[in-house]
Amino acid sequence: MRSSKMLDQDFAFSDAPPQIAVQRLFELSEAELRETVNACARAYLSESPLHPKGAGGSMAWMEGTKVIRSVMIPKGWKIENPGNQPRVVSPDGKHAITVICGDEHTGNPTRTPMTRNKKGRQTSQGVSYNVKQTELFPVSREELQRYAPHGDQTLWILLFYVDKAAGEVRYELSRPINMSETEKVDDWEPRFIMPSLKLGDNIDPQGPEPSSDIDIPVIPRS
Repeated sequence: MRSSKMLDQDFAFSDAPPQIAVQRLFELSEAELRETVNACARAYLSESPLHPKGAGGSMAWMEGTKVIRSVMIPKGWKIENPGNQPRVVSPDGKHAITVICGDEHTGNPTRTPMTRNKKGRQTSQGVSYNVKQTELFPVSREELQRYAPHGDQTLWILLFYVDKAAGEVRYELSRPINMSETEKVDDWEPRFIMPSLKLGDNIDPQGPEPSSDIDIPVIPRS
């Protein structure tokens, strides 16, 4: 299996069609991303009046995390949970993907989305490292906030938003580079924005068929 070499390639592919960029950078197909986001949407829409308020977003995050891990583990990626933030990490340990709910601007190329909720220390450390890499490959932006560096792992966020009014799910796989004063990620570079999914046509309420057992590699806590 080829190793990940994305520190400069993420910028080299930033102008490529997002489906091609994600496939080449992560060996992650558009169909596999759709599978993950479909799982998020199913879980989100399963929220009932009996659930606690906001349960839909939490269930979507948990289900999306499970599916992206099930997709990437057979490719040699591993589970990691730094500070209880669930990630799936590339074979060389240089890149991590985590699933997070975004706001209504998610998937909109003319607007800049934010994470729905405040993010903690692990995200801020990931942003810090991403910013360092961006400084090597400059990207225009007005303002950055700096945090203590954390290792040499690039953090990517699979950001999704279920828009019931529009009947669609918008999503993107993007690299966070700034956090606001309210502790939400509010800037990204590059952004790999995928085509939105229509809720009625693409969301199977019964969910996918159970997958076969897979060996789950977990990176132990240091």
